[in-house]
Amino acid sequence: MNNLKKMSKGFLVACMVTLFLSGIVRAQEIPKGYNTPIPPSIMTPDEVKTRIGTLEFFDGVPSKETAALALENLTFLRGVEVFLNGVPMASIHALVQGYKSIGVTEAHHMIVTDKLMDSNPLFLTANTDTVYAFSSFDLEKTGPLVIEVPPGTGPGTVNDAYFRFVVDMGMPGPDRGKGGKYLILPPGYQGEEPEGYFVARSPSYINLFVLRGFLVDGKPDAAAKMFSEQVHVYPLSQKDNPPKMVITSGSGISYNTIHANDFTFYEEINDVLQKEPIDFIDPELRGYSPVSACKRARNSSRVPNSKRF
Repeated sequence: MNNLKKMSKGFLVACMVTLFLSGIVRAQEIPKGYNTPIPPSIMTPDEVKTRIGTLEFFDGVPSKETAALALENLTFLRGVEVFLNGVPMASIHALVQGYKSIGVTEAHHMIVTDKLMDSNPLFLTANTDTVYAFSSFDLEKTGPLVIEVPPGTGPGTVNDAYFRFVVDMGMPGPDRGKGGKYLILPPGYQGEEPEGYFVARSPSYINLFVLRGFLVDGKPDAAAKMFSEQVHVYPLSQKDNPPKMVITSGSGISYNTIHANDFTFYEEINDVLQKEPIDFIDPELRGYSPVSACKRARNSSRVPNSKRF
């Protein structure tokens, strides 16, 4: 008798749960053509109005026109992502090209702002109360490169082709403002590391080199003289007979070091990608930089002129 009562209670509970769930199912809308309720939030409407136009679907499948419009938008968005991710490498490329435009083409060539910076050259972050010494170098061309930094140098640095830190020099560097010899090793270098150097490895061939000096009694003369006479840059292979430094004044002359903001930008980063080792940036970032995709977006006949790159 007790068992029967227990079975009756269990059956009653089961019936109540079934009725409750049935009520929920009935309360939910069953879309036309479906047998079970489907949350509206996961359904694809027949028409969606967006900022790129009206998108049309049939049973969740886009029309031919909608598919083409969506593809154009995705291609454009890829171009935007490439631009945002490519700014660091385009900036380094522009600086290197700017240096070359005034004859600073080799590792032992260097620009010194002996009369400070002014409004003639186009720079993004330079200021007018710092003495600069800057250059660039190609480790594919030079191999391991030595940079001799004099005592008393302010903040200095080497950055790779993606504007990433390679090594600090001067006061924030390992020489702590006392000066020293730095050895910059190229990508994939497996040779010996000689003693007597602050050693750093760069993941790229092209690198940017900059030193900063301080004014003395409000004048740039002391720092300019120090950089012009005591900074030496040469391949390790030529340490016994280094080339003479070639100093170019960076004051009072016009040249550009700022990357492009039109389609030339994509050509600039393409130059970088073609030059550097394939692993100097990670695969995901590199995969976002197919210049051919950007060209398709710019030249596509389906994109109005006002919306092209």
